[in-house]
Amino acid sequence: MYFSDVLEEEKDKVRKIARKQRRQEGARETAIKNAINLLKEGDSPEKVARCIGLSFEEVQKLAEEIK
Repeated sequence: MYFSDVLEEEKDKVRKIARKQRRQEGARETAIKNAINLLKEGDSPEKVARCIGLSFEEVQKLAEEIK
């Protein structure tokens, strides 16, 4: 195996990790937006945390910010 082949494999690994991180960040941003919308509709922080998958503390903090 040539050095250039090894280097290309490592670059591919880094690209895959970066794509995964971007997807996770996007999913988190979507969860936060959905949580804010549900809180604005009057749902309790407890319910939002259960349904959206964010921690109760995160949702409670969002609820305080939108008041």
